[in-house]
Amino acid sequence: MFVIYYLIAMCVFAGVNACLLACMYRRPLNSYFTAVFFSIVLADFGHLFLALSTTIEGAIVANKACYLGSCFLPLLLFLLICRLCSFNVPRWVKLFLFAYSTLVFGLSCTVGFSDIFYESVRYVVLNGIGSYIPTYGPAHVLWNILLYFYVIADIVVIIVAAKKKRNVSYKTMIAIATLTFVSIGLFIVARQMENDTLLMPLVYLLDELVLLYICALVKMHDVMNSVLESLEAENTAAYLAFSPKGLYLGCNDIASKFFPDLLECRVDHAMPKNIEISKTFKKCISQLQDAKGGKVYRFSYKDRFYKAVMRNVLQNRKSQIILFRIEDETNIQRYIERLDANNTELAALIKNNKDQIRVFQNQMLVGMAEMVNNKDGFTGAHLKRTKEVVSILVAKMQKDPNLSYSKEFYDDMIAAAPMHDIGKIAIDDKVLCKPGKFTDEEFAEMKTHAEKGAIIIKNLLSNFQSEFFVEIAKNMAGSHHERWDGSGYPYGLKGDSIPLEARVMAIADVYDALVSKRCYKEPFSFADAYDIIDKSMGKHFDPNLKKYFDQSREELEAYYTKECEAEKAEGAT
Repeated sequence: MFVIYYLIAMCVFAGVNACLLACMYRRPLNSYFTAVFFSIVLADFGHLFLALSTTIEGAIVANKACYLGSCFLPLLLFLLICRLCSFNVPRWVKLFLFAYSTLVFGLSCTVGFSDIFYESVRYVVLNGIGSYIPTYGPAHVLWNILLYFYVIADIVVIIVAAKKKRNVSYKTMIAIATLTFVSIGLFIVARQMENDTLLMPLVYLLDELVLLYICALVKMHDVMNSVLESLEAENTAAYLAFSPKGLYLGCNDIASKFFPDLLECRVDHAMPKNIEISKTFKKCISQLQDAKGGKVYRFSYKDRFYKAVMRNVLQNRKSQIILFRIEDETNIQRYIERLDANNTELAALIKNNKDQIRVFQNQMLVGMAEMVNNKDGFTGAHLKRTKEVVSILVAKMQKDPNLSYSKEFYDDMIAAAPMHDIGKIAIDDKVLCKPGKFTDEEFAEMKTHAEKGAIIIKNLLSNFQSEFFVEIAKNMAGSHHERWDGSGYPYGLKGDSIPLEARVMAIADVYDALVSKRCYKEPFSFADAYDIIDKSMGKHFDPNLKKYFDQSREELEAYYTKECEAEKAEGAT
């Protein structure tokens, strides 16, 4: 009876170890571990049934159960060792080895019906338990070949891995070697005793303990497994799968929490048409099914917002499924809504502040123009008029679809126009107010007003005006006397190297000088002023601006006619 209790205990230990394995490791490598442990359980129960047998027929059936476990156990151990040692076994090799193990097991099943595997079997009782004594047939040599092949193959794999596979833990290598050599040694002893029933269950138990230890080592060194477990623990996304025909294939727990209606859906069937979520995914699949790569689809469901990323995923290298990864974006969407509301309020506040700054800026420019007017009687009026000329030209430019300048650029150009001659503040009064012709020295000093104006604008406006506006104002003040052919001053710029705002300012400056009365000349007629500027296009002025000047001609003449009448009326009073 002691032997029976011993065998029962071995069966219980085998089952417990299988449960421990299931708790310790849940990843793809588990398939080999599970198969090995399952084979050991079968072999242990075969030995138990053999010990309990009382007839030759019962002993033969129990022996077949032993062979069912032991025929595939060497194969599974070999594949497991290859996997642990990072050797890739080709699929055809696996199929061949499996077929060979199946053949040996099939031959063992002929015992009692044929003499090909066992020529004869005699039932005996040894040490109080049932057993048998066989006379081996010719096919039994295949079983021996199977055992010796795997013994040699395991040793070769271990030796090669120890020399070449640096990515395998030395602890794992030692454990594998121990498993192999101890199993081989005990199996040889069991064969010498001619009673496998007592010793082999103990061998299997030792194998399981070593495998559990190896399992713990592999789990510790399996970085990918750690990554997957970490991702699984932190995952907040729902996953759903569909076949290319739109059949529902399943989902994870988070998906069923997001969409409770999924609990009513049957796997491998189309979603019921009467549930709301069915319409959503049907529409999503129809829109994204032919798309390549991951495509995003956003939808709402029961007052919540979701983002779905759909991918076509290959499964088993052939069949394809449609996989959805869905995230709850409700909090993000509501935050965006609140942010949009805040942005609207902020935009209104910024616009109001910008308008106030613009008013202050205009007031400041008027004041600066008055400062110049105190030194030069005609300059203040000149600033006002040139601003209007720039405004008229800019209005025509804004209507040209071929120009891509911003509204801010045009507005700043108009606002900065009165500052183009601000540098005259720094010119000596004797030169600035001289009624006659300048000497060479006086003209040289007068020409410095452009460069000085740019410096004044930079120093005056940089601290409270935008860099964009300051740059436009600097360019208009510093370069409005440059000429298209490069003969202007103060820098001798040529062509497109002259800023556009300065080129526009040049036309406005000269046109006002021509049609306005100065202390040293009478005003030109509108026709003469037009001809002078028109002939200077390509020399003094940018020829690309000619069309805007031509479009503005009537409006400019109307403006100056009105200004002239206003001055006459003011002089009469």
